[in-house]
Amino acid sequence: MAKAIASKAPTEVALFSDAPQVDGVGRGSEGVSTSDLVIPRIEIIQDLSPQRRKTEPEYIPGAEEGMMFNTVTKELYPDLIFVPVLFRKEFIIWKNRKKGGGFMGSFETMGAAESALSKLDNPSDKDGPLYEIQDTHQNFCLVLKAESTAEDPVVDEVVLSFSKSKMKIGRQLNSIIKMRGGDRWSSAYKLEVVAATNKNGDSFFNYKVTPIGYVSPATAALAERMYEEVKSFRKDVARDDVAVAAEEETTY
Repeated sequence: MAKAIASKAPTEVALFSDAPQVDGVGRGSEGVSTSDLVIPRIEIIQDLSPQRRKTEPEYIPGAEEGMMFNTVTKELYPDLIFVPVLFRKEFIIWKNRKKGGGFMGSFETMGAAESALSKLDNPSDKDGPLYEIQDTHQNFCLVLKAESTAEDPVVDEVVLSFSKSKMKIGRQLNSIIKMRGGDRWSSAYKLEVVAATNKNGDSFFNYKVTPIGYVSPATAALAERMYEEVKSFRKDVARDDVAVAAEEETTY
């Protein structure tokens, strides 16, 4: 009888290189268009967020309440510098997370969302209605990475979704942008997380936005390119996991 031979996993030395192979031309991704891409969101980790629990698939090592995270890359941020690019107001129907969760549609007006909701069976129980309409401010932005310079900005495209308790911060951001003038992407802002309390005395974390200066021509060019892609819907916000964060805010 032939002796079984245990298969050995390759070592990291064999698997990986110390430097990225950046001299290619994108082969292998020829079939991927901008319509196949989504822009991740930045969200806040709250006390009950699954990103803090090792038993949850959403768990992120090192995640603590009050941090921000990228919903696609899972990168954690204590704070960040961002450039707002395009604002879009949406009325989104979500399914209650405790009953399965899920994105059920985005609409330009409350009337259109209410019409769509009226066609759904929407029972309520102790956990609330099965479906809910959320007035949401979608802010498409660039996040400036630490290695950025004025001449060579290194950026991530993200979305800041403001609804419920965050809506007040979204309105403040719009007011500041209007006062500073110019295109929406003329200035950069610092985004921080601060402790807050609702009218019931419950504690949670919310955003704080502070303008820090005007952007360089190179950054403005990247922002304008993103603006054109989002405005034409060649790119859109990632929606598959928004229901998780949205439901967590219902107690705030």
